[in-house]
Amino acid sequence: MQQILRARRYALEPDSVGLPSRGSRPGPRVQGLTQNEVDQLTNASSGYYSKVEAGRIPLTADYLLTLARVLRFSEDEYTYSYTQTFGAEPGLPLNPDAGRSVPPVWQRALDTQAEMAYVNDRAYNLRMHNSAFTAMFPSGHPPANTMEWMLLSDEARDFCLENWETEWGPYVMPQFRTALALHPDDPDLQRINERILHDKRALRLHEKAGLPYTHPDGDERPLRHARKGLGRATMILSQPFSSPGSRLMIVLFDPA
Repeated sequence: MQQILRARRYALEPDSVGLPSRGSRPGPRVQGLTQNEVDQLTNASSGYYSKVEAGRIPLTADYLLTLARVLRFSEDEYTYSYTQTFGAEPGLPLNPDAGRSVPPVWQRALDTQAEMAYVNDRAYNLRMHNSAFTAMFPSGHPPANTMEWMLLSDEARDFCLENWETEWGPYVMPQFRTALALHPDDPDLQRINERILHDKRALRLHEKAGLPYTHPDGDERPLRHARKGLGRATMILSQPFSSPGSRLMIVLFDPA
């Protein structure tokens, strides 16, 4: 842990983090930030960071998060440091906007997949998908937001998601609640929540006691495909590690 902190401190110059540039001074050049400058940036007492970097006092979770943001850790560096220090993964990502973007290389991975496949972000905005997924929709156009579509679209409720009232809605609504609880300030999730409160069918589900359900990985449900007709959909869910909160969904479809 000490090596990681030292390496990140050396990699940053004062003017890159909002501190005055040292300019040219006589004597040996100071590499990166000084330990006192880290104290200044983290609002810590003088000498506190030097003790942490030397391993003389233990890191706390809150201080590690502060350091990771000040020293500009990558998401991977933060997760690694947290797990090495506390023996568990962090409850929330380093970047408050994590899960909003997905590396473009994932589109290539989707294009090699014969089954329906897509990636959405933490708010269920559809970021990329393959042609097999497009073919599922009667409209010929995938939705901008998969959660909004599943809960509020008549195309979903009356055609694609067979037995929506019993087989889909009661499981999808708890997923939405979980996402909103994790990201209560997300504008897209807030917008969907507002629509739910003004939609009679969705509101009925919302007002019922929710199932303890957070993801559909491995679930099988009835699905009506625009081209292949009625069948069973098995959902395989995973996450791009570089974008915590985003989701990769593969839908295996077996015609009835």
